[in-house]
Amino acid sequence: MNRITSILSILAMTACSSPAPEKATADHGHDHGHADEVVLDSAQQATLRITTIKPELRSMEGTVKLTGRVTTSPVSKAQLTSPIGAKVVAVLVDEGAHVRKGQPLVALSDMTFIKMQEEFVSVSAQAERADTELRRQRTLLAGEATAQKQLEQAEMEFKMTMARKESLGHQLTSLGVDLKDLLTSGLKDRFILRSPIDGRVNGIRIYLDARVEPTTVLLEVIDLHHFHVHLNAYERDLALLKEGVLFDFQVLNLPGKRFKGELFSIGRTFDADGRSIPVHAHVEEGSEQLIEGMSVVAFVPTGNAEQLVVPDAALHRSGDKGFLFLLAEREPGRLVFQRIEVVPGVSRDGLTAFTLMEPMPQGVEFAGDKVYYLWSMLENTAHDH
Repeated sequence: MNRITSILSILAMTACSSPAPEKATADHGHDHGHADEVVLDSAQQATLRITTIKPELRSMEGTVKLTGRVTTSPVSKAQLTSPIGAKVVAVLVDEGAHVRKGQPLVALSDMTFIKMQEEFVSVSAQAERADTELRRQRTLLAGEATAQKQLEQAEMEFKMTMARKESLGHQLTSLGVDLKDLLTSGLKDRFILRSPIDGRVNGIRIYLDARVEPTTVLLEVIDLHHFHVHLNAYERDLALLKEGVLFDFQVLNLPGKRFKGELFSIGRTFDADGRSIPVHAHVEEGSEQLIEGMSVVAFVPTGNAEQLVVPDAALHRSGDKGFLFLLAEREPGRLVFQRIEVVPGVSRDGLTAFTLMEPMPQGVEFAGDKVYYLWSMLENTAHDH
């Protein structure tokens, strides 16, 4: 601190003793300068001995911190509904139960269901008779004992009957009815809805004797092995992210536990907030402990992406923000640095990656050290004004 105090004192003294055109300034909107500029005269340059550097492109391995939520994938959640309006006669599982694909979940009944079975049995009998009659007409026509018109009538009757039988068969199959068993064992008084996937029962929304319609969601089944993580990345992070990368993440509601995911999709459009880009990942380890909607923090490796870097000493941090001092002008007895905001990135081996807020031409130089003093001069001048 003594060295800092002494250098700042020297800068203040030289500022007071220097001729007016050469005194150290941090201009604030005057015609002759920029609000974030520091002007050093010869004496101040000799005191500070600031070196200038040019940013370099380096491969910087590190991690990007992203936040997001646990979500279900399109193939990991199934909502159970009834194909027809019916009354609930039995709920065959409990909330949270693990079920296998095809396992009975809910039993329902309705007069429409019973009439559909009756009609299917009746149409099946009609189809047999229509088939027999068609065969008879073909035999008669071959022996010239009947007219072509009667054969055509028999063919039409057979086709219409079979179409009706097929339609009813599809409807009953969707209700879980075994058609062969129906024809041999008789009508059933209820139909069973079965689990479409392996998973855990979630959100049972019905009760006994309730009337449900095809739009009613009876319950959900969630496959715990196909959870996703929806992460939010900012535009500056995109160059650092690659699909197929494995990463660790934490869940805020489960402190101390770590999970593993794999990036599989990086969005190409902004989210509704207009600031972040969606990044999707599979949960590779620990999905059985997760619940949809949990908040997560992910630490995604950046790999070997090349980034602009400067020495740590060239970057001034203020909160989450970073600042560099651009060499704006160099003349005998006059050195001008302009403060610009940048987005700090990964730090390693004495170097820090950064992203420019605005494009700049190649070959620009920045203050490579002593940035604390440049910052202090700007802040002190701002307070004076």
